[in-house]
Amino acid sequence: MTARSGQIVGFYGSMSSGLATLAISVEPQGYIAHVPCENAPTVRALRDAFGDKVIGQEIEFELDTLGVLANFTPQEV
Repeated sequence: MTARSGQIVGFYGSMSSGLATLAISVEPQGYIAHVPCENAPTVRALRDAFGDKVIGQEIEFELDTLGVLANFTPQEV
């Protein structure tokens, strides 16, 4: 897995499906990655890391072999 860095610009999820998408502005390339993830575990991890202010936070993240969010680490700005 290759770690990438970026800023969270959106989170779109559905409680009924259990799936979500984390939108991340990837640096230094400058594109928006729409990263699929599990809704509830990702919401809990984001809330634990950032409280209620998730949008605008910098993270380093990795995807699994299927392109799904494997993990993220908050970054100091």
